[in-house]
Amino acid sequence: MKLTSVMSFLSIVILAVATSLPAPLNAAPQDQGQSLTSANPSTLQLLKEPDRIEELKELLFDFDTDDSASEQAVLEADAQWLKDHPNVRVKLAGHADPRGDTAYNLALSQRRAETIKQELIRMGIAENRIVFATGWGKLYPNCLESTEECWKQNRRVDFVRESD
Repeated sequence: MKLTSVMSFLSIVILAVATSLPAPLNAAPQDQGQSLTSANPSTLQLLKEPDRIEELKELLFDFDTDDSASEQAVLEADAQWLKDHPNVRVKLAGHADPRGDTAYNLALSQRRAETIKQELIRMGIAENRIVFATGWGKLYPNCLESTEECWKQNRRVDFVRESD
């Protein structure tokens, strides 16, 4: 499939998902003319994905990569926790730092989530326990500073609890 076709498909999916999602509970007020890029950082609240599984560690990625090799020990510990808790179903949420355009970051964060999904399956986690793996791009940052240490915190995959 051509890259332009993939990007068009992703754009349609993202638009469909974005228009069907409720606004985050702690989002910065939009009626005051603020956006994530123009808001005063001292008043901006971080957007957090709900229901992160605290027992599972997020997996961090190097800049511009979806390779999880550097996080192998963390991934193995997460896989073991999932094996020890066989009734837990998860969603994988991939993220990117704010550099790069929206489409690129969405595609990169999607690849990160898919990489972790495939690794977990390879480690013996049943595929049906991974409800979905999706990329959120730069939508849910852990940190808002413009430093490498902050950006590294945003290049990650989180485990989100599947709710009934």
